[in-house]
Amino acid sequence: MTAKILKPIRKAAAGSATATDLIESLPGFAGSGGVCGVAVAMYDEPWSSAFFDDRTRFGVAGEGMRLSGPSTGSVAELLRVALTRLPPLPPVPGEGLYLDANERGVLEPGQECLVLDLLEDLRRPRRGTVQLDIIRDGPRRAWEMLALVDDDRGRHLAVLGRRRGGRRLWWLPGTVERLAEFVEGRVPEHA
Repeated sequence: MTAKILKPIRKAAAGSATATDLIESLPGFAGSGGVCGVAVAMYDEPWSSAFFDDRTRFGVAGEGMRLSGPSTGSVAELLRVALTRLPPLPPVPGEGLYLDANERGVLEPGQECLVLDLLEDLRRPRRGTVQLDIIRDGPRRAWEMLALVDDDRGRHLAVLGRRRGGRRLWWLPGTVERLAEFVEGRVPEHA
């Protein structure tokens, strides 16, 4: 499923820096409780943005943009600045869904219809995709993949995360605030 979500961006993301690369260039980041990451986007043209906030200062750099200053302390604000080139689009209507699978990738019973709903969304005309590689200093992150997917209905947030005994894929109405909730570790139990 993640291959279908990220397919339009794989080529652009293949040569980009990672959040781990960024951490290596940030002395003093380890132990700060901060956030750093890289966003790679594919819309009419590819673009990328690297960003960090170590709770003392922040920095954002992308094509034609470089900002830095004192930390705002807000992950959502950092992500808003880092994703400035993201076209304005409302979240898709509805509540979203999640799929649970065991370590072998076998879905829990009764989720077949949800897979069909997700596949139907992925067949819609796509406007763009942003793949995010984000590291939060501190406890192990609760996700393996973060992406924003824009289609003709609005913006989706796709998150693949580990849970006891398997994985969960969330497919939710997408906003920067909801993305920030995942980055901050406030992972919803249900969609």
